[in-house]
Formats: sequence, C-alpha cells, structure tokens
Amino acid sequence: MIGSSGTHDRPFSVLFVCTGNICRSALGAQILTARLAAAGVTAGGRPIAVSSAGTGVGQGLEMPHEVVEQSRRFGGSPEGHVPTPLDRDLVADADLILTATREHRSVVARLLPRASRVTFTVPQFARLVAEAPAVSDPWTLVDEVAAQRGSVPPPEDPEDDDIEDPYRRSAATYARVGDQIHDHVSVIADRLAQAGDRA
Repeated sequence: MIGSSGTHDRPFSVLFVCTGNICRSALGAQILTARLAAAGVTAGGRPIAVSSAGTGVGQGLEMPHEVVEQSRRFGGSPEGHVPTPLDRDLVADADLILTATREHRSVVARLLPRASRVTFTVPQFARLVAEAPAVSDPWTLVDEVAAQRGSVPPPEDPEDDDIEDPYRRSAATYARVGDQIHDHVSVIADRLAQAGDRA
C-alpha cells in the first residue's frame, strides 16, 4: 500500500498498467508471476501479489492470440485473463506500479497524486532497480529506487522508457515487445527475489 512502512499486514503488491490490459500489462504481470513463483519468492512470509489493469479497457476485449503465445513462451499463464479497468482503489492498494509508457504513468498520478512516488514505467524501473543497493524487503527496495530517481541519468531518448503497443500489428512486433517486456521484467524479478524471502 502506498506510503506503508514498518510492519506489513498485507502482501507486497505489484500492479502493471497499460491501455487495454490485453497486451503489455497482462504480459508483464504473467511473466513476473511466473518468475516469482518459480523462485519461490515471498515478502514478509506471503506471496507477492501481481495484478494488471488498463486505462482504456473496452467491452469485449480479449488477449490477442499473439500475446497468449508470448506469455506461454516465457512461462506465463494467460488462461482466464479478464481485462480490468484501472481505478483509484487499485492504485491505492499497490506498493509498486509499473506502466507501459510515461503517459500511463501520468494517468496513474492524476488518479492519485501520492502514487507517483511508487509509479515507474517498466523500462524505467528495470534501469533504476539495477543500480539500487541490496535491501531486506521489497518495500525498502521501492523506497530506494524512488529516492534515486533523480540521481540516475535518464536515457538519451525519453521514448526508451516506454514500451510500444503491439496491438493489431505484426507477429514480429508482438515478439519484439514480448522480448522487451521479458528482459525488463527479468531484471525486476531478480531484484525482488533478492529482497524477498524464500517460501
């Protein structure tokens, strides 16, 4: 929960955000879930909660088969995914919010300004967390990354902190975006694993 500290009476929660919640955020959440489960990572003795939502979820949207394939390629479980509209309560309940783009990050901040402290694009958090010191729990890890946000140089091209939208594009685009999300999420999963417990 945003701004939580000290004793934690709820699971550490990660929320992925994109537009329709059928491509980028869904894939990121499924890959992270699989990586953490495979490593047996917990936080405070509880499994880390991973979810996803979209800023523009439309009626009848489903994960494209290309995203299902990418999820399975990286060990995810896409079955039963239902797109979830982003709202203020989801934002307030998250300890770490990972967005597909800087625009999605801005949407989160508009919903709940104090959430901006724990909201990063996926590439941004992967870049920053790689430089963070070793810590004893995921909550402290997010605090450390938030504290160093201004001291780590940004990428030369600001768009490098975004993940492109593959929706209705070529199979090669889906594969490229899948690789990008997997690479960034792998860095994040490894750092969460180092900061977490083992079940």
